Amino acid sequence: MASRPTRAPFDRSRTVATGAARAARTLVRAARRDPATAADPWSTGTSLQPTVRRAGSLLALTVIGFLVMGVLLPLAILLGIGVASGSDVAGWLLALVLLLLAAFGVWALGRARTLTRPAPLTLDAAAPPEEWTLLETFRQHERRLPTPARPALQSAVQATREALRVTAGGTLTRDAFDARQAAREDLPELLMAWQSGPRRPEDLTRELQVIEARMRQVTQAQAAGQHREAQARARYLRDKYTPGDATDD
Repeated sequence: MASRPTRAPFDRSRTVATGAARAARTLVRAARRDPATAADPWSTGTSLQPTVRRAGSLLALTVIGFLVMGVLLPLAILLGIGVASGSDVAGWLLALVLLLLAAFGVWALGRARTLTRPAPLTLDAAAPPEEWTLLETFRQHERRLPTPARPALQSAVQATREALRVTAGGTLTRDAFDARQAAREDLPELLMAWQSGPRRPEDLTRELQVIEARMRQVTQAQAAGQHREAQARARYLRDKYTPGDATDD
């Protein structure tokens, strides 16, 4: 009695093909991933995130390149032999393969240029100019400082950013001047002094905390002033539009 033909080889082939297709889709998505996706530029370690994504995308692009070249180049050689033998069909297929190689080369070159381009700094369009300087200072020094001093830098930078935002667009008061001075000079000079000579992390942390405390005072003072203005405006509108007690003649 003849036995049924087994489907195991077919199933294994289908599994391998499905796995290869999934791997190819994963590599293509990884190679097309934008390494400069906007993230919070003020978070510690943010400057490393685009670098990690860029490295993964470049690796995926390299793997795709080897796979494509490993398939198309041997095929082009075989078709070239067919063309040399006088086959017209081989000639048309060789032209198609060469066209695919050229298209892939253009795409891969353009993608590689995009991946090797430095990730831009991202800020709100309405951010004050000093905030750019503050962000550049933060991105430059966040990985160079000793680990114990990094939380103090993060807090000082965030406090300075908030002080810049609440004092932007108004008159140049003492609070506004101190916030701009901290972003443009005090923080950069403090961090550069740390890089130029050996100092204890405790000293740097203490000086950063002094800047943070002053910036918190600026933000709180501005918030209190805005609250007083809002209350005064509410009293004015209430007195103006609330009718008084009616009296009979």
